[in-house]
Amino acid sequence: MKILIIRLSAMGDVAMTVPVLKVLSDKYPEHEFSLVTNKAFNPLFTEISGLKIINPDLKEKHKGITGLFTLYKEIKKELNPDVIIDLHNVIRTKIIRFFFSLNGIKTSKINKDRKEKRELTRQKNKILKPLKHTTQRYVEAFNNAGIPVVLDYFPKLSPKIIKAEIQNLISSDEKKIGIAPFAKHIQKQYPIKKTEILIQNLSKEGYRIFLFGGGKKEKEIAENIEKKYQNTVSVIGKYSLEDEIALISKLDAIITPDSGNMHIAALTPVKIISIWGATHPFAGFTPFAPANRHYIVQNEHLTCRPCSVFGNKKCYKKTLECLNSIEPEEIFRICKKTIVANE
Repeated sequence: MKILIIRLSAMGDVAMTVPVLKVLSDKYPEHEFSLVTNKAFNPLFTEISGLKIINPDLKEKHKGITGLFTLYKEIKKELNPDVIIDLHNVIRTKIIRFFFSLNGIKTSKINKDRKEKRELTRQKNKILKPLKHTTQRYVEAFNNAGIPVVLDYFPKLSPKIIKAEIQNLISSDEKKIGIAPFAKHIQKQYPIKKTEILIQNLSKEGYRIFLFGGGKKEKEIAENIEKKYQNTVSVIGKYSLEDEIALISKLDAIITPDSGNMHIAALTPVKIISIWGATHPFAGFTPFAPANRHYIVQNEHLTCRPCSVFGNKKCYKKTLECLNSIEPEEIFRICKKTIVANE
């Protein structure tokens, strides 16, 4: 059977497909699996044997309905899939799915339970209950297509070759902590001033700190922090995603908001300390990792949380109390406790 999977963005959501696709490829070596995704995410799938990756050009060649029809025709000609699994379920992927369905090709899609998420995030009369994890929603999309899968283990990325430059970064005997200070939305990002206090405390304790994630602006902020505190290194913009994954896999712990870096870290053996602000673990986006490898930091007493699923809505209180009320010392204590647990 030829199975086409579609998941275009964002990085964290794409990273959460990795465990599912890994289990599928292990269980069904007789099937042909292909994935349509953004080229930037290709390194996440290097250890899934036999997976064919298709990188559409959504800004030019495959832009708009006409471009998507071109993409459909190219895939139909090259792969001729028997089943389409849409793990994104947005307008763009619905159009692609529609084109295939016109040819009688079976399709299945992720159920995002938007109603339950609205009830979880509304300002009044919230229904505060855990929703299905995103990976389980992915699994259900395959199950509904008649491709049974059970996530009964946690597949990991284990880079077989680590570049000498990365080896040099981790060669010392110091305990190594990753910090991913940035998030796409400020409502998920732990305040930089508080992050600096945390870094200062960790630096004084003798930990070696690596700063991850972000674009040009974030790179400048991280490099300024690097200059202030000893044993602190910014790797932003210096290494490929493959190299960053290799580095993360060798850390003792990583501190990260609810972001793509958190989900990438979940694909490695590293301990994860995740900081939650406007978003909430109940929405189903926690790292897909064993409970003893993931520590959640959040203000559990604020009745306004969560105010959105993705952190993309402005704080209606205009205080960002969900993040500002979390003190760096609390994260520092959890980090120390995590490191001791590793020993």
